[in-house]
Amino acid sequence: MILYILGALNGTVALLSVPGLAHDGTATPLVAPVWLAGCALWATVFVRRSHPWAPIAAGALLAALGSEYLLLLIGIHHMMLRSDRRRTIVLGAIATGSVALFVFRAVFTTWGDELDLLMSSANSWLVSIVLAVLSLGGLFAFTAISRASHTEREQRRRAEAATGRVDALGDELARRAERERIAREIHDTLAHRLSLLSLQGGALEVAVAAGDPQAIEIARAMRAGSHDSLDDLRGLLGDLRAAPTEQTDPSTASMRSIGELVRGARAAGATVDAMILVEGVEQAATVLDRTVYRVVQEALTNAVKHSAGAPVSIYVEASPTVGVRIRVENPVREASAVAGRGSGSGTTGIRERAEQLDGQAWIGEHEGLFIVDVSFPWVRAGSGDATDLGGRS
Repeated sequence: MILYILGALNGTVALLSVPGLAHDGTATPLVAPVWLAGCALWATVFVRRSHPWAPIAAGALLAALGSEYLLLLIGIHHMMLRSDRRRTIVLGAIATGSVALFVFRAVFTTWGDELDLLMSSANSWLVSIVLAVLSLGGLFAFTAISRASHTEREQRRRAEAATGRVDALGDELARRAERERIAREIHDTLAHRLSLLSLQGGALEVAVAAGDPQAIEIARAMRAGSHDSLDDLRGLLGDLRAAPTEQTDPSTASMRSIGELVRGARAAGATVDAMILVEGVEQAATVLDRTVYRVVQEALTNAVKHSAGAPVSIYVEASPTVGVRIRVENPVREASAVAGRGSGSGTTGIRERAEQLDGQAWIGEHEGLFIVDVSFPWVRAGSGDATDLGGRS
């Protein structure tokens, strides 16, 4: 509104520049309609940002009439703000040419004579040139400053958008890592227990068919195993509901608990020959402690699942001086009817765990045996590597 008022006042004074609207300082009857038309044209200043072509067209009419060129420069300024470099140069040339023609006409023709009398200036042509130079200088300077400010705001907006995308990607990666961790826990924990239940189920079927009184004990063991599986499932579901940064209790997945794995497999009817030599567990990083347990658990699960009834040999040696060595062997047999063929995710998980701790894993068949042979360097508690790897175990 202020810009419109100032423009209308400027246009009112500039009417004296138009021949026929004043004579000897006295307004003619044409002044009123021309003034109203000028005020109407200046109303286009309200849409200068959304439709800059409107003040350009209106300003061009006022300049052609000989009144003033301020409205034209305002429209060109806003058009330049949304134009590329080439178009901006063209608009700047148009503005310069229009103002130059306006000044030339005011200096060398009768346009502006009445305004010169009102100003009582002998050097009115010099005033016109100075005003023209200041107007064009103001146009280009203000346009440059506005474009720089707009560019800065746009870059800031893009930077904020990029930061938002990076944060969202980081959150998605964290969620994916947590899902992979929980999937690993589900596979390592439930697959082992369900394999033992499958083995016990086969033994129960044979015992019942033969009228063996041990069937009752086998059924009790299956019930206890089912309860343990449900407890594990509840714990994993609790992990799903927990925040990603919360850590699960690692006490149940420790080298100290390998003996329980062996006893559980034997109780399920598996023939397991185990030699476990573990010392210095309190000096081991949590990630190493959990990883050793998980590798033994997964290797034993594979052996029970794919070679039901075959003897399994387990050798585990772990200490700060020699590191960790795990070797699990079982005869190669056709997959049992209950277990079926696996997806291979277990052996893949063993290899991934070995890689995470800079260890080595050899998994495959050799001379009629299926062998899982894994070795790790010892990772001490408090080690930076252990902290980094703990979230991936």
